[in-house]
Amino acid sequence: MVGVKGELNRQILIVEDDADTAEYVSELLETHGFSTVSVETGSTALSEIQNSTPALVLLDLNLPDMKGMEVLKLVREQSFLPMIILSGFSQERDKVTVLEAGADDFLVKPFSPQELVARVGALLRRVEWTPIPEPRLVVRSLELDLARRQATMRSKRLHLTPIEYGILVTLMRVAGSVVSHDDLLRTVWGERYEGDYSVLRVNISRLRQKLEENPRHPTYVVTVPGQGYTMPVRKA
Repeated sequence: MVGVKGELNRQILIVEDDADTAEYVSELLETHGFSTVSVETGSTALSEIQNSTPALVLLDLNLPDMKGMEVLKLVREQSFLPMIILSGFSQERDKVTVLEAGADDFLVKPFSPQELVARVGALLRRVEWTPIPEPRLVVRSLELDLARRQATMRSKRLHLTPIEYGILVTLMRVAGSVVSHDDLLRTVWGERYEGDYSVLRVNISRLRQKLEENPRHPTYVVTVPGQGYTMPVRKA
């Protein structure tokens, strides 16, 4: 899991083969206090990620040497580095595909500068944020060590993305109660994501794959039809 020690790393890796777009995004982010590195190819991006470990990656899907999806999958095999996909494709199925592959967020080109900065900032805050009041949350065999940002199931470490971790914290804190779809989106993603149920469904599905013995019949992240999700204190 991604962790942050000391001062928050604010270097953003921009993977974009269009020079004008890369320059625009770089200048925009640097105006808001981030440092940026821009590369044009997937292979260079993989090398940069391995050698410099940026705080977050903005990844275009169309690259000259390899598909952005391939870059995403290769990174996810080794790391849960926060990644936002930039794409000219706006179909719902395209968004779902990249989220299922492990992306943390998806922005359709052309995007507003405010939206880009807000989503970058929100994702970095989720990585940085560590709840202080309670050291651990426990629901049956699932345990979260909040100080270390580590999750275990039956003493086995779970490798979670920042989004998946946020969902667990939110549900475990009110275990036994129902959290509505929009409340979960506001808490984990932020106000701008209200109504974005596809991003919620995909991440819940990914989380169930890591938590549940049988993801088709979940017992930890349970759907309450027409309302939201709940984490039962006792197994049904």
